[in-house]
Amino acid sequence: MFKASVPFLCLPALLTVSADLRAQDDRAEFDPVEVTATRTALTLPEVSAAVTVLDAEDLKRGRPLTSLAELLGQVPGLFVQNAGNFAQDTRLALRGFGARSSFGIRGVAIVVDGVPQTLPDGQSQVDSIDLDAVERIEILRGPASALYGNAAGGVILITTRPPDGSTAARAAQTVGRYGLVDSRAAFGGGTERLGVRFAASRFEQDGFRRHSDVEQYRASTRLTWTPSPATRVTAVAGYFEAPEEQDPGAVTAAQARSSPRAARAANVAFDAGESLEQWRFGAGVEHELDGGNQRVRLSGFGFVRDFDNRLPFESGGQVAFERAFTGVDGQYEVDAEWSGIEQRLTAGFDYRDQDDDRLRFDNLAGTRGDRVLDQNEQVEAIGLYLQNRFRLAPDWTLRAGVRFDEVRLDVDDRRLEDGDDSGSRTWRETSPGAGLVWRAYDWLSAYVNVGTAFQTPTTTELANPEDPGAGGGFNRALEPQNARSYELGLRGATASGLRYEASVFRARIDDAIISFEVPEFSGSGRDFFRNAGRSTRNGLELAASWRLGTRWRARAGYTWSDFEFDRFETPDGDFSGNRLPGVPRHLGFGALDWTGPSGYYAGVDLRAAGEVIADNANAVASPDYVVADIHAGRNFSLGRTDVDLSAGIGNLFDERYVDNVRVNAFGGRFFEPAPGTTFHLRLSIGWVH
Repeated sequence: MFKASVPFLCLPALLTVSADLRAQDDRAEFDPVEVTATRTALTLPEVSAAVTVLDAEDLKRGRPLTSLAELLGQVPGLFVQNAGNFAQDTRLALRGFGARSSFGIRGVAIVVDGVPQTLPDGQSQVDSIDLDAVERIEILRGPASALYGNAAGGVILITTRPPDGSTAARAAQTVGRYGLVDSRAAFGGGTERLGVRFAASRFEQDGFRRHSDVEQYRASTRLTWTPSPATRVTAVAGYFEAPEEQDPGAVTAAQARSSPRAARAANVAFDAGESLEQWRFGAGVEHELDGGNQRVRLSGFGFVRDFDNRLPFESGGQVAFERAFTGVDGQYEVDAEWSGIEQRLTAGFDYRDQDDDRLRFDNLAGTRGDRVLDQNEQVEAIGLYLQNRFRLAPDWTLRAGVRFDEVRLDVDDRRLEDGDDSGSRTWRETSPGAGLVWRAYDWLSAYVNVGTAFQTPTTTELANPEDPGAGGGFNRALEPQNARSYELGLRGATASGLRYEASVFRARIDDAIISFEVPEFSGSGRDFFRNAGRSTRNGLELAASWRLGTRWRARAGYTWSDFEFDRFETPDGDFSGNRLPGVPRHLGFGALDWTGPSGYYAGVDLRAAGEVIADNANAVASPDYVVADIHAGRNFSLGRTDVDLSAGIGNLFDERYVDNVRVNAFGGRFFEPAPGTTFHLRLSIGWVH
């Protein structure tokens, strides 16, 4: 009882702090930070949800840019893992959503330059993002199904650097420990109305652990065209290839302590890893009507992804699929005054289609054996949404919205020797949400919201039937998880350079999807999934930043997560009352940056996490840790040439910790050790005409 009440008991203290800040300086104001992850452009004080807006240009300075984790490590409520195993992709857990996945991202909608990176079944990949081009990141925390559909944890909106009309070129080279070599080049040009930017890169690394080599190639282009002041057209295209991404696998706690650089023996024997190739395209148009009071947006996109995966076991241990993912979005927005109340009405639709031709073969020590599965999987999703913002009074704004989604999965079994496992599943969900914002002062706003969300099983989760010995088909017993969330928060800024935010929330999740392993595929990376009965999540998120004069900036944040199963019984036992695995109860960050004369700069980052429970029984956990990173560099000009030279050290004190926890792994193989001390050197040279 006490634990569940802790976040709400903190509110009086937070409001007292706000009163003190008001006494210090009534003249402070928010900077005009715009938020677009809400599907309609708002200033930060107008948003009735927890949201963090990152200036990626500041965060990238002095860092090697090998993983999205480098840019997202300073966001409260967001736990990032697996920065070092490229075969499993970066793992994100936003308020606990996504923690169930042993690889990749679940339950979080991700959009890059207006193009969704989230499939209609709810899984996302971020491996193709050019981190050097990222300019801005918005993280909206909390249920986002009323806005984006199949997204229970929130939204991450990434914007890359647009062409600005000037002719410019840049090349960068990064080298570092464990065979890190990263080469990048970019070129942009255009006119006042038309601009284009190209970028290409090659990345390779031997990795900290044995059997963790990676090689990646990226190419992308972004075009902007403004035929008139009221119309804007954008187009993006990209290519990503990873000929080799090896998977060292998870090991036991004893193995992680004694030989952190070792790979699991079976992963080496079966050459575990993946290779892939992806093309993506997207285009959109925005047009203003009625002097800007009405706005229309229409966009479309397409992905083609070829994927080959080798798992560390023989029977069905090689997976291959060819994926086509397409979609169309449309939105209409109008600002008007009805019944004397200023309103902004937004209506839209999303259509998604995912078509996977999936094959599975025996893995004969890394070579392809007999075909054991051949099926086509198609996921079709359509969403209709409506939301309205009411200006009830100069300082009060109400937001209300609702969204309807239909997700249909069809499986066509094309290997009939073991029977026909074809079938289909259809889910329909309605997700309402509402929020209220009080702009108390120019420097302080408070909000409250209530939201609902759903999260369907992904095709990967459904591809492994409830009977581990079955061949094709899908898990007919697995159902979507549903969430209801209540949140209270505030944010503010003072003229002295302090910005702060705080939020408390409580979420109730029904039928949470939980992963587990079975002896036949122990430690293989092939997970099975079941629904838990009910769980409750209580959380507190705090963050602040300070401008200390013109040279110094400090940032800090803390997250408290009390996530527990209320009712969860399985054939393995009754886990009611246990903590949810995969998320630390305590998570914190701190950073101090210095900008000196003549272009010099330096910074130190701290990351801290409490123990991470690894299994439903709460019998095993990874230890807590504190990791420090430092960097320094100089930016200077030589005529029209801009030069940036920097160096950095990661894990400065050689902390032994776990980079990834594989939840409910069989045989005690839960842990992927993190690298020890690393270092890198980066040189970037740019030219502007």
